[in-house]
Order: sequence, then C-alpha cells, then structure tokens
Amino acid sequence: MRYYPEHADPATRPGLEHCVERALPNVEGSVMLGIFQPNQAFGEWPTLAPNPSEWTFEYNLATVRAAEAVGMSFAFPAARWAGLPGDEIVWRGASLDTITLTAALLASTKHITLLTTVNTNLLNPVVAAKYGVGLDHIGAGRWGLNVVSGWGKHEFAAMGVELLDHKERYKYTREWLDIVEMLWRDGEATLDGEYFKVDKASGRPRPMQVSPLIVNAGQSYTGMRFSAERADYIFCYGERAEKFREIRAEVGRDCGFIGTKSVIIAPTTEQAKRRAEQIVDAADRGALRNMWVTSGAESAESAEERLNKPGAVHDYLLGDAIVGSPEEVGAQLAQWAVKHDIDGICLNLYDYLGDLVLIGSRAIPVFEAELAVHGKSFRKPTVDESVS
Repeated sequence: MRYYPEHADPATRPGLEHCVERALPNVEGSVMLGIFQPNQAFGEWPTLAPNPSEWTFEYNLATVRAAEAVGMSFAFPAARWAGLPGDEIVWRGASLDTITLTAALLASTKHITLLTTVNTNLLNPVVAAKYGVGLDHIGAGRWGLNVVSGWGKHEFAAMGVELLDHKERYKYTREWLDIVEMLWRDGEATLDGEYFKVDKASGRPRPMQVSPLIVNAGQSYTGMRFSAERADYIFCYGERAEKFREIRAEVGRDCGFIGTKSVIIAPTTEQAKRRAEQIVDAADRGALRNMWVTSGAESAESAEERLNKPGAVHDYLLGDAIVGSPEEVGAQLAQWAVKHDIDGICLNLYDYLGDLVLIGSRAIPVFEAELAVHGKSFRKPTVDESVS
C-alpha cells in the first residue's frame, strides 16, 4: 500500500523520514551546556529586583540565538497555564505556549537542539505525536520532547482537568508515551490500554530522527525510575546523580544525566553578589508562599512558618546557585560537573542576554580549560550538514 506520492516517498527520496540519528547522543567524557528559556513572566525569579529578561517571543528568539552562538547544545521552555499571585506580582502570570514557540525558534536557528515541554494530561498522544513530527521536520532532527506528567494543581483545576495521584501519573504517561513512540516508529498505533484506546491511529509522516529525543525532569524515586526506563536524559539536581545511577543500574538501561544549576553572573564578583542580594531583598514572599502550597510541598500554615525562618527566602532562590564573576562561574560549573559526573548542565540565568555575553566571552574558556584538567571536554553541537 502506498502512503506517499512517488515524488515524496522516503523509500525513493531519502532525507524525509528516519534519516538522522537521535539529537544529543551521549558522548563519554564530555559535558554540554544548555538553558531554560525565559518564556514566562518573572522566569524562575519571583522578585521585583531589576531584570532585563522578558517573556516575549522577540526576547526568547534573541536568547536562543545567543545561546547557539556561544556553543550551547540545547534550550527549552517551561509549560505554564496559570500564574501564582503574590503580594505584588503574579509570578508566571504570562507565558508563551511551548509548541508554537519551539516551532518558530527551530525555523530561526541552525545548530542548537530545542525541546518542547508537553503536559501529557492535556494533549492526546496521537495529536502530540503529530506535533512532534512537525517540529522534528522543521528543525531537521534538532528537536526533543520534554515529558511532564503534572505540576501545580491550581493550573489544571482552572481548566477542569483532573491531576492524577503522583504514581498514577507516571502509569498514565507510560501508556501515553507508548502510543507516541509507536506512531513515530511505525506510522501507526493500536493500543487497548487502561487510559487510552486507539485503533490503527495514523502517524505519517514519521520523524526525521530514527528515535526522537525524550527527556524528563523526574525528581522523586518514581520520576527518576521513569526517566531511567523511558528517557534519553533526566534533568535533575546534580546532588541526586549518584542515586539516579543506582536506579539506572537497577533498570539496566542507559540514560544520560543533565544537572540543573542557577547562575548569578556579573562582570565582577562584587557586582554578582550585589545582584544576588537585590534578588533576595526584593523577593515577593507571597508568591513563594503560594508556590509551596500549590506544589503540595507545604500546608498554608507550614508555608508561613517556613517563610518566617531566617534565610528561607535566600535558600529557596539562591541556595544552590553559583554567584560570581564569569571566571568563577566557569570554574565552578566545571568542578560541579566533574564532582557529580554528569553529561550536561542546564543553566537558569537572570539577565539572559547580558549573562550569555559574559558566559560566551569569559566563562566558557575557563569552563573548557577546567574540564580538560579533569580529562573531560566541553561538547558543542554537531550538525548533520546533509539535512541542514
């Protein structure tokens, strides 16, 4: 049976389907860099301290292009559906949709891999698979899927969507991903499952990647095990790398580890410290309180108690952050990567465009040199010129 017209049949015209290897293959002994994108109001920083970063498309385009120019391997946006009211701000009150944003950025870049964050409980897997194919073709194989099983209850409650129990979310997502990957592999999917029933669902064309990149940001044991079983990379705190390696050994499957790290960088150490102090001093305490409650980490009473403890705001915003000059940041990032033996670092920045200038010109040379001391290398993106 013919699925394609002859002039656009992958069998006679190579380069349309399953023609490139997976994006960001793991390379032993190397460390890559990437960024969270600033696609939401106030980013990851619920503070009124001065910040030039913007959630707008124009700013995200400039940011991703700047990241690509300095050798970043990947970038991805957060998926948010409602803001968190604070005392003076609505944290993440405005945000750009991840699918349309990624599509536009893929069409405007050449080397960097872009990930799309998708909430599995909001998008039918057949539809998600089709979106993924389109994105992979736009980026000529430079695309990946960031699978998210759920987040704040308030976001989904506002849409009338049930947020499943934590463990059940991952059972649901496994089945969801079974269908997506079946469509990508075979162009068709049939599944009589607990959560989905699809009968000969069509998924052509198939992706350009033989097996599109899957990432997951699991933090709990359940989440980390899901990553070990189904993802190509986990995004997690570096301090959990050893635990993840134990889980990965139990599973018996290779999955890379990308550590997340916040960075406050400025031309000098003193300027970086002043920026960090401003961020903490101007923090919106109400936004933090609501975040802890909404995420299920605290009750309203315990959140208030936590907020009133000395250093609580600093610990949340800057507890694990690297604060310093570009040279200090470069050296400490390399040392942190070596210490935890990780494959990549995803940076959460403050002033993205300004910070990337400093990172490219002054931090990365030190980062690369420090890695070399420990027998590792800084890995920059590689591109298959035959499909670019």
